[in-house]
Amino acid sequence: MSQGPTDSKPPTPGFLLPGLRCGVEMALVGTIILLVGLPAEEPLRLGIVLLAALLAMTVVLFWAMGRHVHRWIRYAQGKPTQHTPFD
Repeated sequence: MSQGPTDSKPPTPGFLLPGLRCGVEMALVGTIILLVGLPAEEPLRLGIVLLAALLAMTVVLFWAMGRHVHRWIRYAQGKPTQHTPFD
């Protein structure tokens, strides 16, 4: 006897596409900040620009990790997760 679709669990959230998306988002955020701020000639302003780019990339990383952890929690609870190419 075959099992019906109600017996199956929702598909697991992937790691590859969300990881690639996070990497692209981090690179874009860092590049935008660096393009705006790198014409600074003073070392202090240059350091502030580099620090801002690093902090922005860290914020994007933790935001993406939080989204992915939320999807895994919903999967563990048996609730449906989002089904987009980047999940």
